[in-house]
Amino acid sequence: MCGLCGTYAPDGGLDRTVTATMHSRLTHRGPDETYSLSTPVLTAKLARLGMTALKDGWQPAEDGGGRFVAVTNGEIYNADELRDRLGLARAANRADVAVVPELFARHGPAGLALIDGQFATAIHDRVEGTLHLGRDRFGVSPLYYTEADGQVHFCSELGPLVRSVPGTWRLDLGAVDQYLQLGNIVAPRTLVRDVRAVPPGTVVRFGGGGSETVRYWRYGEFVTDGPAVTAEELRHGVRQAVRDRLRGDVEIGACLSGGFDSSTLVVEAAAAVDRPLRTYSVVFGDALLDEHRFQREVAGAVGSEHREIPCLREDVTAGFEQMVRRCCYPQRETYNVAALMLSREVRSSGLKGVLSGEGADELFFGYDSYAFDGLGRSPRPGRAENESAWGRADFSWEVDWRQVDRRRADSLTPESAEALAGQEFWRDRLVPFTDSEAAGLTPMQMRSVADTSVQLGSHLLGDHGDAMLMAHSVEGRYPFLGNPVVDLALRVGDDAKVVDFEGKACLKSAYAGVVPETVLRRAKQGFTAHGLSALADDRLLAGWRDLVAASEVFRTDALEGLAAHGAAGKGDTRLSVISISMVIDELGLRV
Repeated sequence: MCGLCGTYAPDGGLDRTVTATMHSRLTHRGPDETYSLSTPVLTAKLARLGMTALKDGWQPAEDGGGRFVAVTNGEIYNADELRDRLGLARAANRADVAVVPELFARHGPAGLALIDGQFATAIHDRVEGTLHLGRDRFGVSPLYYTEADGQVHFCSELGPLVRSVPGTWRLDLGAVDQYLQLGNIVAPRTLVRDVRAVPPGTVVRFGGGGSETVRYWRYGEFVTDGPAVTAEELRHGVRQAVRDRLRGDVEIGACLSGGFDSSTLVVEAAAAVDRPLRTYSVVFGDALLDEHRFQREVAGAVGSEHREIPCLREDVTAGFEQMVRRCCYPQRETYNVAALMLSREVRSSGLKGVLSGEGADELFFGYDSYAFDGLGRSPRPGRAENESAWGRADFSWEVDWRQVDRRRADSLTPESAEALAGQEFWRDRLVPFTDSEAAGLTPMQMRSVADTSVQLGSHLLGDHGDAMLMAHSVEGRYPFLGNPVVDLALRVGDDAKVVDFEGKACLKSAYAGVVPETVLRRAKQGFTAHGLSALADDRLLAGWRDLVAASEVFRTDALEGLAAHGAAGKGDTRLSVISISMVIDELGLRV
């Protein structure tokens, strides 16, 4: 992945300095080369992290007719297949993303649905003078934008955009409420009121006096009434997705948590390469957190060149604030410090990319909550707020309505609470489904859609994935989100995914005898690190309390109030309040 930024001015009054400034703040994402696109109405730059076509690939790329020109961040794993499908002759430009403008010329936004990969792209229509910002199906590659003074500025990261575009930036209280209640901020919202994230699976078109968002794909089109998906099909799909994501002109390693998902990918990857696979694990020096026994067992079984990265309490204490200020995204746990340390080790060992297991739990129902959904319990009491947010009055995802008002009262100043009226988290539709479409999903399918929309794109692939990896010029690749695997997951019925309260049952059955038995049968353990109470000394906490008090959005006694009521919610709500205050300070946001 690379760093993409640019400015679009349909009236021709283009200020190119903003893009140059954003680019200078993105070079950690792409230290290898710089590409530029310049027209009377658009300037764009790409800081390239070279992964493929190092000698015979370049950008910008254009379609055969020359109407559409694009600059794209990301990887397209089925580029050769798409070239054949489009009838394209072998071209001098072998960059995989060079196929994007041709897809758009032939099919419009729908053409992007054909891509198996991860990308954020800026496509310029030279005939109509319009700009199209697009993002991959699940949102692996980030892309933010703002409209100011008749210009559109876009960037791969929130911080460089806000720091580079002149103006007064304000906090989005609706996004704050989303994070306090959901532990996530759902695109298109961001913490900054006038900055939006391009939602996964969509294209935002600018020009002609306004903007329009077009969805070209969404997760959740389940078709489970056909022939049963076999174990062989699942193995083949995962194996192919792994091999596709190992392609490139550089070596790719793998993250190894010791859980089933990462272990499965490591087993497949080790079998696909002709050298010892390089694997990376974090260890915490705490028996309650460590998974090193399982990590070492898998590494030994496949013969990988394995590295352990210690992340101790003092590392988290020293690194938490730096991590938050780097990614400009709130946190409800501390484990992103470990993720940042892991990416630094990967890069220092000479690698630019790693496989990671995100997506398996969402697609194959791996979280414990899916098993409870399948119990056939009596329907939950309906709430109008649920219907607004999810399209179903009986579905509340991870929201504990008994705590919602309490959490606001403990966290927000009276002025902020009053200003929040009309912007509460539930007023946004948080899944890309209408009421009638949501009603047609089973409880487990509904949870899968919500997990994917709310948690996967914004957090697991966002601040936990892209932001932590790309801070050290490392690209994350996610085989479980490959198109063939996703297509299979949408065909597998609920009763094959959850069996006897065991999630991902179909996947585990497919890998029985392949993945070590101790890993296959172990209970799920979420990736977590040392908590707030275990790491923060009095001096550090005093400084964080000062940040909370200075935020003007949170009560001066918010940390004490939340502690008194158990800081209930996803993760530790005190960390949410502290980290939001850090972002407010870092970006100079006004309330």
